[in-house]
Amino acid sequence: MPRHLRLPLAAALLPLVLTACGASASDNGSTSEGRDPDTLVVAAIPSENSTSLAQQYAPLVKLLKAETGKKVRMQKATSYAAVIEAQRAHKADIALYGPLSYVVAKDSGVDVKLSGALVTAKGAKPGYKSYGITRSGSKDINSLADFKGHKVCFVDPTSTSGYLYPQAGLLKAGVKAADYTKVMAGGHDASALSVASGDCDAGFAFDTMVDSDLIKQGKLKKGQLKTVWKSSEIPGSPAAVSTDLTASLQKKIVDAFLTKGNADYMESKGYCSGDGCMIDGNWGFAAVKDSDYDSVRAVCDATKDAQCKDGS
Repeated sequence: MPRHLRLPLAAALLPLVLTACGASASDNGSTSEGRDPDTLVVAAIPSENSTSLAQQYAPLVKLLKAETGKKVRMQKATSYAAVIEAQRAHKADIALYGPLSYVVAKDSGVDVKLSGALVTAKGAKPGYKSYGITRSGSKDINSLADFKGHKVCFVDPTSTSGYLYPQAGLLKAGVKAADYTKVMAGGHDASALSVASGDCDAGFAFDTMVDSDLIKQGKLKKGQLKTVWKSSEIPGSPAAVSTDLTASLQKKIVDAFLTKGNADYMESKGYCSGDGCMIDGNWGFAAVKDSDYDSVRAVCDATKDAQCKDGS
């Protein structure tokens, strides 16, 4: 995979897709040892269209405030590409990535250090799967090969489980882009719900969104969707800190994620209670290294997808 990945369009659109980003983080507290801003900006996109970032990451914000002594602000972005460009432009100090968007950021020269990846339960290994789904009553769609001739919902062009791995699965099944109508739903919940409502004949979303999240929320009934394909294991969604921050601040942030960024610790400190301590539906973070994402790079090599290639 090319080492110089560029997103010129995303960079040009950055002021439009990041809301209320304010002054560049690099303008705040820069020293010869690195940036030491008064406010840490954490960039992310909501995994569900109906849930605010404040709800998803409230416990983590409280933790980072306590561990760093800084103000912390969640910054909503409308796409993974915007998250990448926010960190590249020093508009964000910490980014919550998908596996593909992390690879694109890292391999395009964004200076970041991994600070852990989300896990669903204590002791779990970071990772998840993409599901290919259709309505349970569908008789003509029973595999990815049957997606031909249908309207298919994806999540976002830089979504790992909502686009990249599905593309690899479709190609392996002999289904080319010209064989179906592509729809970008904008969220994993939106993709699954669009399939359930009939707006799309089939689609893709990550495993727990289909198996449990939307069912717990009462938005889907158990058995309403049929899973016709499961991807190979995808490495966990990581958090990454900008390496132009001072070394001491970087360490505080990484330590916070890896040793205290979990539901058990945050509940013990009174930052939250019960399910409110879950971080975007996850228990917390576990250690990962850059090479863990080589499998994503391999899928990029196999698909030759535009989101993985040199944009020049």
